[in-house]
Amino acid sequence: MRSAGRGFEALGFAVLIFGLAVSSPSLAQDWVPELRAPAGETRGRSDPIVIDLPADLDPAVYPRLAVEVDDIDLTAFATTGPGILTVTLPEPLTTGDHVVRLIERGDDGSIAERGVWLVEVRHSALIRDLTVNADLAGEVNARVLNEGLQTPSQHVTGESGGDVEAAAGDETWRLSAQGNYIYNSQLELGLEQRNFDLGEFRLDGDFQNEDVFAGLTVGNHDTGIDSLVMSNFNRRGVSMRVGTADERITATGFVLRTESLVGTRHVLGISHDEDRVEGASVSLRPIGALKENLVLTGVYYNGEGSDGGFGIGTEEVINEGDGWSVAVDSLWFEERVRLRGEFAEATFDFDGKDEGFDAETANAYSFLASVEPLRGTTLDGGILNWTIGVQREQIDTFFQSLANPGIRPDRETTSIFTDFFWDEFTANLQVDHEYSNVDDFDFLPTDRTIRVYFNGSYTPFVEPEEDGSLPWYGQPFFTVNASVTDIERVERSVDFPADDANNVSRSLTFNLGSNYESWSWNVSHMIYSFEDEINFTSDTVNNTTGLSGYFLIDDWLTLSPTVQYDVFEDKDLGKANRTVNFGLASDITVIPQVLTASLSYNLNVRTGDGDTPDSSSLGGEVVWTLREPDANRLGIALAFNGFIQETNDDFDNSEDDLQYEAFTTLRLSLPVVY
Repeated sequence: MRSAGRGFEALGFAVLIFGLAVSSPSLAQDWVPELRAPAGETRGRSDPIVIDLPADLDPAVYPRLAVEVDDIDLTAFATTGPGILTVTLPEPLTTGDHVVRLIERGDDGSIAERGVWLVEVRHSALIRDLTVNADLAGEVNARVLNEGLQTPSQHVTGESGGDVEAAAGDETWRLSAQGNYIYNSQLELGLEQRNFDLGEFRLDGDFQNEDVFAGLTVGNHDTGIDSLVMSNFNRRGVSMRVGTADERITATGFVLRTESLVGTRHVLGISHDEDRVEGASVSLRPIGALKENLVLTGVYYNGEGSDGGFGIGTEEVINEGDGWSVAVDSLWFEERVRLRGEFAEATFDFDGKDEGFDAETANAYSFLASVEPLRGTTLDGGILNWTIGVQREQIDTFFQSLANPGIRPDRETTSIFTDFFWDEFTANLQVDHEYSNVDDFDFLPTDRTIRVYFNGSYTPFVEPEEDGSLPWYGQPFFTVNASVTDIERVERSVDFPADDANNVSRSLTFNLGSNYESWSWNVSHMIYSFEDEINFTSDTVNNTTGLSGYFLIDDWLTLSPTVQYDVFEDKDLGKANRTVNFGLASDITVIPQVLTASLSYNLNVRTGDGDTPDSSSLGGEVVWTLREPDANRLGIALAFNGFIQETNDDFDNSEDDLQYEAFTTLRLSLPVVY
């Protein structure tokens, strides 16, 4: 019965199409167009689209033809002649595949699709995609006024900076480059004491077919390796990656600088043996049925570099070290449950290679278990995400890695956390319980630390009124952040038995506000307290309250006032310092897109115990845009800007109480797009 029903539906559809075709004389004629091949080997981005029509086609049909490219009607850019229809593109097409459709409209509103073609647009026979983007800007400043400044800038200065990106590729390969530059006419302010220099850069080359992929990266980059021995390691260097197309096996090899580099000094970053690390990472998905859910990863590195320490005679200490780790990461029960474990070992020579003591070898491990009990659930039309987890980390006292300098050693931490997200509401809660002196050394104290973090936000959706306006309470929003850190010394060191530590710090910040059609307001309050239960330092309380707003007075004027009141109290000394900070910023449009101005005023008043200076400042700028920047079009603007600051105090110092400076500026900007 179902097959018979489908047959009747198909028959009915055919009858309907036939009826539409014969209902208009223009659609009764049966004809087939052809898309003309491009003049060259490939179709370029700006090549016209030419469609050959039958020589005997009724000329009355021509006005009823329409052309679409990617469902965009380009008929207005089409011309017809005997046996031909030509579309001159209003702007170049992007490289890749595009759909060209020729449609005939009947007098009664009926339509017929006469032809559909899939065309490939390429830059050339060798390169399919080629793009170049740049954002270049520069200015020349001439100082016309100054007073009270100890080290004013040069009378005429110039500076420039910009970002450049380029990419080229085909179906199986891709090359890309990105970088930035910095120019400053003042040599002392230039990068590496140079007027012009390269900032950061990155070059990538990738290849992939149905079986394998491979890639090479040169410049400033992060290899993406995240482990106990290597994490967030964005440095200049070279890395290679290779693997199977289905990512069952992937490997990354790297040689990277240990210190962050910018400029053209050490372009590759790996020219010195004493300032680089090298190693590799391999990931396996050993079980075919679980290749999306089970990953084994091994990492190894060795190298030399400085951790920022200095030895005798202030000479920089060059440390050496190596490390390895093995991690297992898995997802279970439709990715609701995640289990991850890692073990690592690192060797590090703290006092410098070939100096003093031998290198220290230490271990670390971590374990993570999390569950999303409501994964894929919706509530009241909104997606509901809820994660509950526990994490355990133990980092030995002397664990340190050149490729993960941010890791905090000497801790045994157990964390419980939960993350909740539902439409307009988000909340995160984490509790950490931590012990120090993991290796139980007698010469080190043992501290117990408990930390509690919470942050949440709520932004309810407000339905506009019938006239499109918002209700009296606007579009409100609310956020809150809270934390507690409790430190207790549970065992003192043998060398310093009198040393103790027992303190609690608390912080609470909330933010409340609302947005309207032409204005908004925001109020915040932060309270931070510190209590030292052994009275080694003073107990303090700090309260900060802020109020800010935004007002669109008219199309030509906006105002942004801010007020902040801060009170810092020393409970032990019974003293308090108060600070009031008032600010007002405005943007003024005299002639739209031609003449604009901006002004900002700030007043800082301090009262309470202790004599501290008050200050006020006024800054502003007037900009006359001679020509707005556009794609591949230079933008030119003239500006007059400056500031004046007054300090009220009773102190004798080298700085004048009144300082001001003003400049005239020529600004150039050029967005480059290809």
